[in-house]
Amino acid sequence: MGTNYYFMSRNKELMQTCFAEKSAWGVLGEEYTIVDEPYFGYRCHLNKLSYGWRPLFQKHRAFDSFRELEAFYREHQADLEIYDEYGRQYSWDEYFETVYTHSRCHPEAVKWAYEVNPMSPDKKPHLRTVGCSEEEAELYSPFNHLEYEKTLQNARLKFGEYEREYGDIKYWNDPDYLFDWTEGEFM
Repeated sequence: MGTNYYFMSRNKELMQTCFAEKSAWGVLGEEYTIVDEPYFGYRCHLNKLSYGWRPLFQKHRAFDSFRELEAFYREHQADLEIYDEYGRQYSWDEYFETVYTHSRCHPEAVKWAYEVNPMSPDKKPHLRTVGCSEEEAELYSPFNHLEYEKTLQNARLKFGEYEREYGDIKYWNDPDYLFDWTEGEFM
């Protein structure tokens, strides 16, 4: 679980120009959806904040770093608003503070274990992270998506467990903040 954040706009031309491809056949590859909440307009997914993870941003044609995202917002702020999935509107400063604060959570040492999760209804062992001492740490929460994937691959080899492989997901770290980025849609 987490909270998703979006740009909202009523400016069709802006959204199609910056978040889609125009061709002789029409508009293709839209990176937005048409919605009617919190009003009828265009919604473009920005990022997700989830407990235990660094902020994860979605790459778009218009930006693939937080500085580029901010510059895009500043240039088009007359036509853009920021909302979370619960309908709460944010000013740029409120949005930045929310994301930045989330990224600065105190790191907790964890390691990989192959064991039964007491909360799991199937009572079968699964690969998961558990708290540990600094000396045993294989990674830290909030998780850096890149580090998580690297250590997950090592843990799969170590324990011979390959459950839930989701394919090749490309992650990268923001050059200026403790934020992560990915390509493609996610929610």
